[in-house]
Amino acid sequence: MKNLLKKPEIEGLFAILALALASVSMWGCTDDSFEWGKRSDPRIVSLVDDSLVLLYNCRSYSVCHEGVGPLGYDECNGGCENYGLFLANYRKKQSIYWGDTSNLVIAFMSGFYRDSTVIFLKDDYSEFGFWKIGEKPKSTKKMKWNSPCNGYDGYNFTRFRPWIKGNVLLIGAKGCNYAVLDTSTGNVNELLAEEDFAWLKDCEDVVYLDGALAGLKKSNFGDEKVWLVIDGMLMDSLNLKKNEAYVGDYFEGAVKWNGTIAQVYLNSMDTRSNLFSNSKFYLKGLSVNKHFDNQFPEIWMNVSAFADSSGKEVLYNAEDLYVVGEN
Repeated sequence: MKNLLKKPEIEGLFAILALALASVSMWGCTDDSFEWGKRSDPRIVSLVDDSLVLLYNCRSYSVCHEGVGPLGYDECNGGCENYGLFLANYRKKQSIYWGDTSNLVIAFMSGFYRDSTVIFLKDDYSEFGFWKIGEKPKSTKKMKWNSPCNGYDGYNFTRFRPWIKGNVLLIGAKGCNYAVLDTSTGNVNELLAEEDFAWLKDCEDVVYLDGALAGLKKSNFGDEKVWLVIDGMLMDSLNLKKNEAYVGDYFEGAVKWNGTIAQVYLNSMDTRSNLFSNSKFYLKGLSVNKHFDNQFPEIWMNVSAFADSSGKEVLYNAEDLYVVGEN
């Protein structure tokens, strides 16, 4: 059989084939670039007491895949890693007391605080772990959901609170209003608000403190009070009229616990509650005799900024937080 292509034509064909192979090679072998960014602005994990707060942040990063598109465009995506936990004073800005970072990708459950410890979930929200001040995060354990409870509801911000016998109370999980996480097994079972726990139905938030169950609820009578309930008994109330404020509706609950601090979401036209541009949280402590602490200095909170009644503000930035051991 005679060759149907002349030599110049064959050489041209090889040139086209070589170009095609080079193009395939360019598409199949791309260079990835990884770049660290800055650390994020801090957010609150939990209030420790009347002056200390635990903050967290993370370090951003970006990964770019060069020339992956048909026109050679780079494709980039990113995230946040190297989470840090930091202990600071929110009454007076000063050097932090303690701080550390971890390579775990985690989500802190804000408001939880017990025995110098906070709780977190791993990035897929199916495992939980604890991080204690002065220590590294503890190894995580799988959460085993039992019907009718069927998962963490991030959209509605399922709240995690200290509970009896070292366990954890979950408020607002998928499929059940109240559930208990057994920290020894990872089992999550529904807690029925019946008999001894029937009074929980009236509370917006509940926590186990010093051997007793403490609940918070707002008044429905227009007198702008927050009620403190201990083991089902009404113990105290917080009158907010002095602030010319009303308890606002908030997607996580108008009143809730942040550590051992009662946190009230207020809307007000009074200058003290408008130290920031938006409606903010008013914070009130709980005393050892299970009443609101009248000695707790007035404080307002906005994300991770704090201000007292005089307007003096305390705010920590990313550069204020760093790894440091206990003093």
